Amino acid sequence: MSASVALHSVRLLLLLVVWGVLDVGSSSSTPAADTSAAQNPNQETTSSNGIFSQGTSTSAPRSVTQAPILPFKKYNLTMKDSPKDSVLKTIILQSPAELELLCSLVLKPSMDVEEIEVVWKKENETIKNDRIFRNESKNSWCSRHEVNVTTRDQLGSYTCVYKTKPEEVNSTFHLQVPEPHGKSERIISYVGDFVVLACLVGSETHQYNPSSWVWYTKNGSEQVAINTTLMPEKYIITQEHANITKLKIMGLSEEDTGVYSCEAVFPLGARKGEVSLKVLTYMTPLKPFLAIAAEVVLFVAVIFAYEACTKKKEFQVEEVEKEFEQTETLKTEDSNGVENSTRQRKV
Repeated sequence: MSASVALHSVRLLLLLVVWGVLDVGSSSSTPAADTSAAQNPNQETTSSNGIFSQGTSTSAPRSVTQAPILPFKKYNLTMKDSPKDSVLKTIILQSPAELELLCSLVLKPSMDVEEIEVVWKKENETIKNDRIFRNESKNSWCSRHEVNVTTRDQLGSYTCVYKTKPEEVNSTFHLQVPEPHGKSERIISYVGDFVVLACLVGSETHQYNPSSWVWYTKNGSEQVAINTTLMPEKYIITQEHANITKLKIMGLSEEDTGVYSCEAVFPLGARKGEVSLKVLTYMTPLKPFLAIAAEVVLFVAVIFAYEACTKKKEFQVEEVEKEFEQTETLKTEDSNGVENSTRQRKV
């Protein structure tokens, strides 16, 4: 009996111990959960019906790559009455764009044409064949070509050719990046001085912003990029605005004479402009005056020489005349003496 009671007491004690451990574990886990919830108030939680509550997820967001949206531009070329010469339109692009090129042809009403074949070419390569039919206007025809210009290779000439009879008709869209140009095409300076060469792209009405500028100088037939970090005492490149760049050359010498190129770099490519520099010595402007002075001196010397020669000749003539007069006078006196002596003898 006592053994059974002792066994029962041990079982009861074990149950109490187990119950106490479970109670402590549950109470310790509850504050942790509350603390986690307090530290992440925006964490997503799931309710019993499976709907997520509003909040910020702690998991990494999925990256979605989308193609960039290009600006859309539309250009039209219209040809009338089958022109003999090709019609050209230049399109300036400084960044990628989606283009729609419209090529229109207006024929005379007397021309009875039901359909026309149109060929689109990129440079000399055929890129599209199109066949258009007469519309309600009966004499107006139009063909279009769409191109996404994203690289430099897509620039160039796009030509639409209407296969009309007796002669074909074509028009060309020329795509290019903006072209820079020097503010002064030719600059003259002097040895020992400094000069500032400036290039700009665009105009007051159309301003373009290249991503960078590069200056070049010619070394024989090759162009060499100017590195200001290697020669800071010789070159300084400044850029007050995105569309203007300036190159300052210090300590000029005659070897600095030449053509300098400024290259504007755009996302679709780069183009160059040129500025010519002529470096003179300070004696160079004086050379014409020295030449004129030498000519004047020579002219005056010739005049003096001529006058001296003339006076000499005049003096010689006068001497001859004096001698002649003296001779004549002597002859006259001699003849008079002979006559007098003859008269005295007769008397």
